[in-house]
Amino acid sequence: MAARIDLLSPELRDAARALVDAAGVARLQPRVTSTLRSHAEQVRLYRRYLAGAAGFPVAPPGQSAHEYGEAFDLVVSPMEALADVGYTWQTWGGGWNPADAIHFELPGASERAAAHPVTDENIIARAARTINELPWYESIFLPIAATTESFDDKRQREIADRACQLFGIGCRK
Repeated sequence: MAARIDLLSPELRDAARALVDAAGVARLQPRVTSTLRSHAEQVRLYRRYLAGAAGFPVAPPGQSAHEYGEAFDLVVSPMEALADVGYTWQTWGGGWNPADAIHFELPGASERAAAHPVTDENIIARAARTINELPWYESIFLPIAATTESFDDKRQREIADRACQLFGIGCRK
């Protein structure tokens, strides 16, 4: 899961850095735990959430602001200080909800994400955006890794199995 602020949308990057800096000045030991997520990662997190293995809410795949680079998760120490950090974020105009205290986003990002239909075209567009934001050495294997999460047809399984044999990546468990 990506936790790099530079993967966030341009509208969010500077504000996210400023919030992390402000929390650091307050000696809260801020740590960004998630930024841009692939569709496959959102599927994995949502399945964990449905199984009761997640400590915070997770949006359905295709409907998370993380998939569009419009949200980040942030933890601080002590965790009770998240309410203060969230309040600060809100006074800056950002979106924050105490029910999902680690989640910070652009105003209205969750509503926009929830309105996106889950289509192959949207998934491909998000993957292309993700690839363009990553360093070349990380983007090489992203298309292969994306095929391993969803085995909709025989050809995808064959490609993923061959990548596993040749490179040891994308192997199914």
